[in-house]
Amino acid sequence: EAAALLANVGLTVSHDGHHKHSYYVIRHSDRLVGLTDAEIERIALVARYHRKSAPKERHPEFARLGPEERRIVVALAGILRVAIGLDRTHSRTVAAVRGALEPERVVIEVTPTVGRDVELALHVAAERAGVLAEVLDRPVEVVVADPRARREEAATRSSEG
Repeated sequence: EAAALLANVGLTVSHDGHHKHSYYVIRHSDRLVGLTDAEIERIALVARYHRKSAPKERHPEFARLGPEERRIVVALAGILRVAIGLDRTHSRTVAAVRGALEPERVVIEVTPTVGRDVELALHVAAERAGVLAEVLDRPVEVVVADPRARREEAATRSSEG
């Protein structure tokens, strides 16, 4: 969550390479009280990789992480890329998002805001799903949620409660 909130803080420095500036600002901030150094590094790296190239072993900050920590950073950066794609126009076309990790694929179901067209958001999110697909080793599908399935699920939960 912190990486998502801070991902664009580098814009205060420059638009060009702002993802790299975001890493620097987050990493060197003394205002992230209550977080460990390792948590701040993870947040900074996720913000660093929210756009442009994927994490690479030749990047010194990324190379210092252990294998599991690298996987976490890549997965979180991949999720953040998709989320940013879903809000590319900043016009709140998406009301809700739900993800499902299936054996052969990842499905990201998008519920549109009533009366809004989400086609552009779906397209952009799908375009940006490559990093997530790679780290999870399965394709990522970004689809409009079936409103009937939501109603059926809600009815099932209320009858069980």
